[in-house]
Amino acid sequence: GWWSIGWALAYGEQNGNGFIGTDGFFGWGFYTRDNSSGVITPVECTADGCQSTMLSWFFQWAFCTAGATIVSGAVAERVKSPTYAAFAFFMTSFIYPMVVASTWGGGWLASLFGVGYMDFAGSGVVHLTGGISGLVGTTILGARTGRFTNPEEFECHNLPLVVLGTFALWFGWYGFN
Repeated sequence: GWWSIGWALAYGEQNGNGFIGTDGFFGWGFYTRDNSSGVITPVECTADGCQSTMLSWFFQWAFCTAGATIVSGAVAERVKSPTYAAFAFFMTSFIYPMVVASTWGGGWLASLFGVGYMDFAGSGVVHLTGGISGLVGTTILGARTGRFTNPEEFECHNLPLVVLGTFALWFGWYGFN
């Protein structure tokens, strides 16, 4: 979803609408190709320097997937895999890009009061979007079936796997920051 639709809505040219991008769908414009020599150039250089659109896409894709996986933790054991896959496609294609377009993409929220949009490590875009989407999902789905009517049927967590997962997240968090 992010490659086909999301990137374009988030970072495409907004043409004055301040809401969503209108170009860059399906990777269009990720690189330039010299028709005479056939050389592909993935980097666009201007007076301000050089920037690879493909590299920017990949970097922002990591944030997009993080927002979608926050929801997966919230709805765990409540939805089937195909249902979550459909939601993840919708989130990475439309929900997350709309938020990004209005903030990091230079849209209406980024131009509000003339101060721009300030975000610390994606907390206002990635985590808030994922958290609100997870909250809406769990509100719609409700508690896991039988969770509170037969609590004795739910086994305890596997403590070694909990510790291993904590260390994996901790390691990744240190690497990211």
